[in-house]
Amino acid sequence: MGEIFGIGTSHVPYLMSAPENMVRLRQMIGKMVERLEGRPFQDPPEALAQLGENPMEVGKEHHRLHWQAFAQLKAYIDEVSPDAILLIGDDQAQCFQANNLPPYAIYVGDQVDAKPFYMSRFPGDAEYIQRTWGVAPDHRYLWPCHSELSVTIRDELIRSGFDIASSNDLNSDRWQYGLGHAHANTQLFLRNDDGKYPIIPLFINCYGSDLNIFGTMASGQSVEAQATAGYPPAPSSRRLYEMGRAIRKVLLRRPERVLVCPSSTWSHTWLTKKHHRMRMDVEGNLEKMHWFERGQASLLAEYDSPDIDNNGDHELRNWIVAAGIMGSRPLEVTWQVISWVSTGFRVFGIWR
Repeated sequence: MGEIFGIGTSHVPYLMSAPENMVRLRQMIGKMVERLEGRPFQDPPEALAQLGENPMEVGKEHHRLHWQAFAQLKAYIDEVSPDAILLIGDDQAQCFQANNLPPYAIYVGDQVDAKPFYMSRFPGDAEYIQRTWGVAPDHRYLWPCHSELSVTIRDELIRSGFDIASSNDLNSDRWQYGLGHAHANTQLFLRNDDGKYPIIPLFINCYGSDLNIFGTMASGQSVEAQATAGYPPAPSSRRLYEMGRAIRKVLLRRPERVLVCPSSTWSHTWLTKKHHRMRMDVEGNLEKMHWFERGQASLLAEYDSPDIDNNGDHELRNWIVAAGIMGSRPLEVTWQVISWVSTGFRVFGIWR
C-alpha cells in the first residue's frame, strides 16, 4: 500500500529575479492592469501601507521570507524522501495553447527538460541566478520523471471516466522552453533542481478563457483582440476535486511513497475582476485557508466560476485537485503572506 504526503506552495515568478527587481516587476504588472482596465492603476490603502517609503527594501524582505518558507518545505521533503513528487500546476499558454488545450493533462515521459530563466532579463538577474543555482540564464535542465507511475495514473483515470490527456514531449513548435514555469519554478524553489526526487507534472487549465490575458501581456493588445484564440472554460471545481479523489485511490494501490505538491498563488491582485484588478480577495482567501487547516477543503468542490475568476483565484484550482487527494487531512500552514509588493496571497503548508 502506498503512502501519500503533501505540501502546498507557490511558483511566484518574483523569485526568479534578483531581489532588487521585485518592485520593477510589480510596476510591469501595474501597466498591464492599466491596459486591461483602461484606467490608471491605483494601489489600495493596504498596499501603500505595506510598501511604505522604501518599497525596494520591502521587496527584498519579501524575497527573503519566501526563500525561508521554501526552505521549510524542502526540509520536509528530505525528511519523507518520497519516490516521486506529483507536481500540480497550471499552464499559462506555454506548453499547451489554443490549438491543443485539454482541461487537464499529465506528463508520462521518462525525463523532461526545462529552460526556466527565459524571463529573467533585468539587471543583476544573471548574477543572482549564478549565485542561487550555480548556472547561467540559458541553462537547460533535464529532470527525471516517474513515468511508470504517471502512466498508471493516466490509465486508471481514463478507466474511471476522467479523460485526461497525456504527453511525452512538451517542446511544441511554439514553445521551446520545455516544462512551463509553474512546474519548473517550483522545482527550483524547492531545490529539487538536481533531480533527486523524480517528478510527475500534472497540468490544469486553471485560467480557462482568461488565458487571453497572457497574450495581452506579451503583445500589448486588448483582451478582445486576443479572444479569437478560442480558449475553453476551465474544468469545474467539482470535477477537479473528484479527479483528486480518483488519483488518491490509484496512489494508495501502488507501492510508492508520493509527495503531492500543488503550486500556485491564490488570489492575484491583477486578476481580481471584482476589485478592478487592483486588490486581491484577502477575506475570501483567509476563509479558504481555514478550510484547509480544519480539514474541510472538500468545500472547495462547490467554489466555482464565475466566483473563482471574479476573485482572482484561478490558480486555486491546482489546490482543489490536491484537496481531493488529501481528503480530510488538515493542512499545517507553515507561512502565509498577503503580499502587496508581489501582488498575491500565498499559502505554504504541509499535510503530514
